[in-house]
Amino acid sequence: MAMVLAGCGTHDEPQVPVDSLVGQSVAQVEGNLPQSSSMVSYDLSKPVTGAEPKYGISDDANHSDWFVVAACANTKNVEDDTRLAVGVLHADAYSKNVARKAKTHAFDRYLSECK
Repeated sequence: MAMVLAGCGTHDEPQVPVDSLVGQSVAQVEGNLPQSSSMVSYDLSKPVTGAEPKYGISDDANHSDWFVVAACANTKNVEDDTRLAVGVLHADAYSKNVARKAKTHAFDRYLSECK
């Protein structure tokens, strides 16, 4: 009986849609990305808010302070061999209005990978 129950509990991991990454911190996304996948991040401060980009300028950047506002990949779901591109904004600029627009893909146009 235990063997049957153990067999029933073995399922493939649920797929995570790329769209669901919007609104997550960069740290969350990096932490859940499979090892065989890759990710490139773009600071969208200039086109979204007019502020100068500052993502990745210092080595001590806290990736939990940056939020994904655009996400595109070569796959529909985050899975093995995914090449992911994300557009990010610092928490200071991540307002409710920006979050709402991001969920409607308003900032995808700033990533060449989304075209």
